[in-house]
Amino acid sequence: MDATWILRLDAVGDGPRIAVKDCMDVAGTPSTVGCRVIAADALPATLDAPVVETARRQGARIVGKANLVELCRHADGINPWTGTPVNPLDSARVPGGSSSGSAVAVAEDEADIGYGTDTGGSVRVPAACCGLVGLKTTAGRISTQGVFEFSRTLDTVGPLARDVAGAALGMAMLEPGFTIAEPPTGTPPPLARLRLPDVDPALDAAIDDALRTAGLQTTDVRLPQWRSWITAAKDLASAEGYWAHRHLLDRSEHLEDRHAGGIRQGRDFTAAQVLACRRSGRAASAHLNALLDRFSALALPTLAFEPPRIGEVRRGSMTYLTAPFNLAGLPALALPVPRGAGALPASLQLVGAAYTEESLLALGAHVEAALAANRR
Repeated sequence: MDATWILRLDAVGDGPRIAVKDCMDVAGTPSTVGCRVIAADALPATLDAPVVETARRQGARIVGKANLVELCRHADGINPWTGTPVNPLDSARVPGGSSSGSAVAVAEDEADIGYGTDTGGSVRVPAACCGLVGLKTTAGRISTQGVFEFSRTLDTVGPLARDVAGAALGMAMLEPGFTIAEPPTGTPPPLARLRLPDVDPALDAAIDDALRTAGLQTTDVRLPQWRSWITAAKDLASAEGYWAHRHLLDRSEHLEDRHAGGIRQGRDFTAAQVLACRRSGRAASAHLNALLDRFSALALPTLAFEPPRIGEVRRGSMTYLTAPFNLAGLPALALPVPRGAGALPASLQLVGAAYTEESLLALGAHVEAALAANRR
């Protein structure tokens, strides 16, 4: 069984091939969300989700519904029911999730672009695990209508691709007319190099080397609020996820235990606690956007450690460096950084101010080109 796909589709034409995460409506097909309970009752969608419809209008070919973690609820990529897509860089390691199939389809050249959702890192983490480019978009920029809801505050849709140009094409399929910004003239403002505890020193070093290779100036920045932002993002996803998924608990024996438990964890949050989490998100957004008035972007790794081996995943830790940017609603780009023979690539995460995906991809293209030139 090819665990990359829930459903393959015949797609005629010569437009870009898109793998759609099986939580987005594609007319004529059901969305299972990788879940037996939902699959048992799922009917074929009557309409495409707007993100799919927009892509089709521009000539994109929808080549299948890609596998995912059940209910989009974890970042490891593992799904015991539908199977776990195989990480093409190392089959013993997780592919990352929850947009696991979208990532693997692109990495294996079965699609040019993968559409995924990112609630706490679910586009960037599989990009990091599979050596891809992945873009988490600004909250509210891309429609989530017709997309399975996990957290209405945190959910976003974004592209995965093999390079920055592919990610830009993916954005243009989502938002007609989208183009990468022109490179800035003169010396660009420095990047804020976020320094956070509990990051593998070898990955931090790889990120620093990549930024130096690209000729980018950096200023170290520390954020003492980081762990409180992680807690707020986790609690908000838990509370909103309970309201979105609580009906599934009637058949919880057919859910993976960790997901049934995750849904239950959200039921005790009060309205006041949810509002406090949203206030924390607004504060995080204001703080980071103010920081980005002084810097061209924030830079840090996407993962704090190498992709874990299957069976060794530490719950929650794979989104340690990604979830606060969902809380703040900011765009974030994951970009592979080669580390030499035998080593898995690191992943550089670049974060911009709200609605600056054009500039963020331009910066990513600059780094990508510099790293490629350095390898020649």
